[in-house]
Amino acid sequence: MGLFDRFRKPKQETPNIPAEIQAILNSLRQAHPEFRGLSDVQLMELIRQKAKQAETAQAAVPGEADMARMSAEECAVMGERLYQQGRWQEAESWLLASLEKAEQAGKLKLQCQVTGLLGQLCSRRNEFPQGVALSQRALGLAERLGDLREQAANYDQIGTIFRMQGLYPLAIEHYRKSLEIAEKLGNEQDQAVGYTNMGLVYSGQGDLVRAIAAYEKSLALSIKQDEDHTMASLYGNLAIAYQQQGRFELAVEMCRKSLNISERLGNENTSANNYARLAGIYLEQGDLDESIKMHEKSLAIMQRIGDDANIGKSYGILAKVYRQKDDTAQALEHFRKALDILERIGNRHGAADIYFNLGYLYRDDIGDPALARQHFEKAKALYEMLGLAEDAQKVARELRSL
Repeated sequence: MGLFDRFRKPKQETPNIPAEIQAILNSLRQAHPEFRGLSDVQLMELIRQKAKQAETAQAAVPGEADMARMSAEECAVMGERLYQQGRWQEAESWLLASLEKAEQAGKLKLQCQVTGLLGQLCSRRNEFPQGVALSQRALGLAERLGDLREQAANYDQIGTIFRMQGLYPLAIEHYRKSLEIAEKLGNEQDQAVGYTNMGLVYSGQGDLVRAIAAYEKSLALSIKQDEDHTMASLYGNLAIAYQQQGRFELAVEMCRKSLNISERLGNENTSANNYARLAGIYLEQGDLDESIKMHEKSLAIMQRIGDDANIGKSYGILAKVYRQKDDTAQALEHFRKALDILERIGNRHGAADIYFNLGYLYRDDIGDPALARQHFEKAKALYEMLGLAEDAQKVARELRSL
């Protein structure tokens, strides 16, 4: 989606995605956390756009002399192109040039758009104060123009920056203003997004009652619009909230509803997450056998789509469940499988956690203090390498107990 596409595109049908393509999509989500909220269709569209942009990127980027003679609109387009390529420093120069030209020409609409884009650029670089300041400036321009859609987009952007910083009251204030405009315009798709955002903030605050109410409002709008991907996501959000409340039957029901949609759509990543979530609910209820069954279903999907990061994580969780069942052999086998994968993909934090758990297993269950020490020491070394002092101190206490 281009930077000037400030609002969501209409719903698209979900194709059947081959396993090898699904594996690529999941690898991208692991490497780029910002992609994890995109559906498979949205991510494939993004890849298509990136490929198209790569073709045009082969041409040389105009220099400063060209920048001087180009129009404000042309500079903005160049800035957008560079932003999409991740060339943020160059993009900033072109966007600033566009903004200066737009100010000289009195083009308020373009000033509003480019200022908002600069705000997005700063927030992507985690320069939050600058991002908020630029987005607020863009908001002021949108108010001068009387452009409600731009106002809503900037309120939403400011709210998201505050949410990313954990400044929840400010995030709610701005999300609410964006939502009020969406309601005034009768834009139900944006209303659904707004209520979801509010739910995420309430959940972050631990206010599960309000979070559930917000998710339910968003869900009702999504059902009305027949937005399947959004519905599946919201059922998952509700499952988490109900589990946190200890309302396990409702949590399971929400997971099953999300799972029904994801399996119908062939969205294997979401299905795997739903099975893993069910496993966690059953584990919390003390049903270890059912938890293992759900973990194995999740693991089978992850193996099919090649999601190594989550395969390693899943083996580690399964090992802990088997340890609770006093099945030491299975626990040891699954810890070793987890460790093999996590070390291979370079997940040192995950590997440190597995070494730590293996230390407990060898000390408390197998009764081999020498191997326990060996694994605790490996965990401690990795935690120290990663700068995780508190975790390293925890391991040091266990070492002293040997």
